[in-house]
Amino acid sequence: MIKKNFKLFFFIEKLNELNLDYVKKIGAILILRNPEKVDLEDLKKFNKRCIGKKITLFVQNSVKILFLLRTNNFYISAYNKNQFKQLRKINRKVKIIGSAHNIPEIYEKLMQGCDYIILSRIFKTSNKFKKGFLGTTKFNLLTKNFSNKFVALGGINEKNFRSLNLLNIYGCAISGDKKKAGKYMPAFLKNNF
Repeated sequence: MIKKNFKLFFFIEKLNELNLDYVKKIGAILILRNPEKVDLEDLKKFNKRCIGKKITLFVQNSVKILFLLRTNNFYISAYNKNQFKQLRKINRKVKIIGSAHNIPEIYEKLMQGCDYIILSRIFKTSNKFKKGFLGTTKFNLLTKNFSNKFVALGGINEKNFRSLNLLNIYGCAISGDKKKAGKYMPAFLKNNF
């Protein structure tokens, strides 16, 4: 069952990918993939705009950029095996999100100190290079023995969004259908809480 404090995460690759007023309006949290590929001065300005609009921005895998931006929001990709628990010794307020695809990766994210774990792929996607998906039953079986907060990712769109009600999740993450999510998600959440 979807929790009342449901969180929506948007994965972004570019700083100008989404209108920040739109992001604020639907209450999304941004996760910037590959922040090293973005001009640092542009990233600093973007981060200030996010702060001004009260939009949370997570940066992926770069402790250096985390400190340069003076932010508390860190995202660890599924493929990053480094330990980041020392971040909490430096900054107790740091929030860590990690991605996983299976039980060994879930345990790994727990060892890395993740507050939320984004588990994917929940639904089938159009990406022909990524085969297989969890579905609601396997997703629930994978997460049932963990007390952590799980976020669903992969193939989430208007057609299958209602299926998220079958999951014990704290949110969903979207990378492909971000611009359409503002149309169907707020109405769905309003009717279900």
